[in-house]
Amino acid sequence: MISATKFTQPASKAARHFAGIRLLSSSPIVAAEKNANASRPKVDRTQSMAFTKKEAGNKRTRSGTSTSVNLSAANPAYYTAPPKPKLDLLSKDTATASHLNTFVQIDDGFLQNTGKGRYPGHLAADFKLFGKPALLYRQVTQTLVDQMALNAETAPKRATVLDGQNGAGKSAELLKLAMVAATSGHIVIYALSTLPWVNSSRPYGPGYKSDLFVQHELVNELLRSVVAVSREALSKVPLGKSVTLGKKTLESGNTLADLVDLGLQTPSLAHDALDQLLDIARTQTVVPVFIGLDEVNTLWCQTSYRDQEDNVLPANRFRLARSFLPFFEGQSLAKGWVVGATSYAEVRFMPKDLKTRLNPPPAIPIANPDLARDPGVGELSFDVLKVERLSSAEAWGLMQFYQKANIVTTPVTEGLVAKKWVYANGNPRQMFAGVTTYF
Repeated sequence: MISATKFTQPASKAARHFAGIRLLSSSPIVAAEKNANASRPKVDRTQSMAFTKKEAGNKRTRSGTSTSVNLSAANPAYYTAPPKPKLDLLSKDTATASHLNTFVQIDDGFLQNTGKGRYPGHLAADFKLFGKPALLYRQVTQTLVDQMALNAETAPKRATVLDGQNGAGKSAELLKLAMVAATSGHIVIYALSTLPWVNSSRPYGPGYKSDLFVQHELVNELLRSVVAVSREALSKVPLGKSVTLGKKTLESGNTLADLVDLGLQTPSLAHDALDQLLDIARTQTVVPVFIGLDEVNTLWCQTSYRDQEDNVLPANRFRLARSFLPFFEGQSLAKGWVVGATSYAEVRFMPKDLKTRLNPPPAIPIANPDLARDPGVGELSFDVLKVERLSSAEAWGLMQFYQKANIVTTPVTEGLVAKKWVYANGNPRQMFAGVTTYF
């Protein structure tokens, strides 16, 4: 009889394999290797002779995506520092005809205050190659600046919307106009992009006792940009009436700067502060007001946001869009100007009805059933200014600057400018692409 205590089943191959792994993992050899690794000095693998770790700080000041090349020991025979053309800073004093067809620099502080390192449209690629934010001062720029000076005394009855093909320079013109307004002492309410208002990328929620939806974070950012750019102008305008926000009441002697500061202290009151700011600013005559909205077509579009029943929300169901809609539907300022710029980059946010009215076909079209799904624009209650293609003189100024910035390395001749201008049909964006394809 075999004793049960001495009988054992033969181990399977898998059991012997895992047993070997356990024995190996606990062996003195592996333990010694672990101790040796622990005693070795740690090496910073982000450092090398060619690359250095990115510095913390604003993303716009960094070069590259994950590392920046250390050029302190670069061979001058193979590398030369990029040229930095000296440009005049755009302001109310330099916005004159003497700068036509030349480049002017945009104040970086203004861009930080209004966009925190973000740029309207496709301007980020331009500024990166230029080494600084700079834009061409065009004839349409001068026309807009002159009109804004007239509107500073008596505002027009209707807003103006800049329209044109993709790459025509609508966003650039609006940015230059906002910059001149800021240096002229206007109250500047400038949104460099309204896409986040409608593209479901930012927090939102239903309003309290209202059928409108709120976007506290977006409104808070807008108010911060307004007070950063226009605090001095805001401080000159008294409220003229008692204003209650939440549990705090501001007296008539307080200023618009106090109103915005109160709205920023409590994010849930940001919408109330914005509505009161627009209501008082549009009727006062102490300081001109400039309201600029890029991608203004989003005010009439179907958004990517949805309600509690998963229904698509139109833009006019949001309190932020509803705050600015009246200015493009007939409401005017006492002093100043309301200007918007369209964008065709995101076609889903360009209502077909609005597109048809901005660019009417030469003949009466067949009824389009897609138009019935748009929120509806109705008759246009604003003036439309078309941003046309570059003139030959503007194209020459553009190419001259590209050469100074070392973007174009060949001599700039009339033949080269004419070739690029014709190929691009005078479109600034296409001309930029035509000389930077290899970048």
